Amino acid sequence: MTANGQPTLDRGRPPVPGPSRSCSFPNFEVETLESGARLWTLDVSGCGLVTVVLLMPGGSELDTPDRAGLASFTAGLRGAGTKHRDALAFAAAAEDLGTTIATSCGWENAAVGTTIGLEDVAAGLELVAEAAAEPAFLDEEVERRRRRRLAEIERRRSDPAAQARLAFARAVYGDTPYGYPAIGDRSTTEAITRDDIAAFHGRALAADSCHLIGVGDLGRGSVRRAIESTVEPQLRAHGRRFDAATESLEPELASPSGRRVVVVDRPGAAQTELRIGHSGVPRSHPDRVRLQVANSILGGKFMSRLNLTLREKHGYTYGVSSAFDFRRGPGPFVISTAVANEVAGAACRRTVEEVERMCAEPPSAAELDDARNYMVGVFPYTLQTIQGLSSRLQTLAVFDLDRDEYDRWPERVRATSAEDVLQVCLRHLFPEGLTITATGPADELLPQLEGLGTTEVKAAG
Repeated sequence: MTANGQPTLDRGRPPVPGPSRSCSFPNFEVETLESGARLWTLDVSGCGLVTVVLLMPGGSELDTPDRAGLASFTAGLRGAGTKHRDALAFAAAAEDLGTTIATSCGWENAAVGTTIGLEDVAAGLELVAEAAAEPAFLDEEVERRRRRRLAEIERRRSDPAAQARLAFARAVYGDTPYGYPAIGDRSTTEAITRDDIAAFHGRALAADSCHLIGVGDLGRGSVRRAIESTVEPQLRAHGRRFDAATESLEPELASPSGRRVVVVDRPGAAQTELRIGHSGVPRSHPDRVRLQVANSILGGKFMSRLNLTLREKHGYTYGVSSAFDFRRGPGPFVISTAVANEVAGAACRRTVEEVERMCAEPPSAAELDDARNYMVGVFPYTLQTIQGLSSRLQTLAVFDLDRDEYDRWPERVRATSAEDVLQVCLRHLFPEGLTITATGPADELLPQLEGLGTTEVKAAG
């Protein structure tokens, strides 16, 4: 107690968390339009804004080794001029409406969308329809984008984190689509032609495989009417299923028989970038929620086993994290950190030990409660904006998940037991099959990494 009778604050104890609050995903509607596209709508009345996204097939998982980067190259050009306006006129038209027309490309799909005021939604969707269905792919724009991509590829050659990501992907996935960066490399970027881009876009413009996501102030049906008068006519002209097939997304060695160490030599580097992991599971896997709980304990939050060991106990790093990147195919499970060169070997061994511990014993009651409370507690923060809600609907659409996925998610997290965590780790974590990539000075790293697995050295870049 203080002199005036007030209780003192005990700074040696963390504050007691408050009670959890229930959170449910808002109601949304799904219907199939005349074109064959599926329309997903979620009304947030009174916000005055709408975000509309057209999801198209044709993501980076379709890239081939000789044309790596084609999907993202194509997606970036959809907003760079159309058959009706050049790039400057198109950008000016969007600016006049107080918005931008955003184009993007993920592993599974490409997207064209905008966030705009309700009163301007029809004009904004005209631009979305133009970008999605009538891009011009002018030669000068193709070459301008090519120069920018080559400059970014060159920049990444000097970025140790980018080099580490690339080395890990190549080591785990080889010549499969996941083994190449979505941006491609110098040789593939130089090889891609305007005809390649136009042909790829033509295949992807397949209405029966498209989704329209509309979230925000839907104005008593005015947004739907705007979609029907702008985007829908363009899609009706392309009412077919997407027929392109991906190469195999499975890694070359789905179940590695031994640990592998890849050193990417960067002489003189001040620190080492570490990436440690292996291929994981698809987004649709029934173990995905239990794996998220397990990963939260291992390295998915600040007070995780990895961070407490590598950062707090040993002082090897400012931070370490682990994640399962859930994709249509078996995306990577990867642990990421940067450490001083002289402790790289010790950090790798401590990391391997923590993965082994996840497979050897169930988590304590306190660890499990912390992980479940953290995951359920942060979930509502992802639903605060119309863009966040749109992102959640896009995930449902792309991966064909049940529409009650988010309503059931908190209860599935809370229902995950310590034994569940141990069993999913035994099924999906492979300490003896880890791939370890270390990007740093090989002469300092090789002696430290001896005995961790078969070792190879590659030049950076």
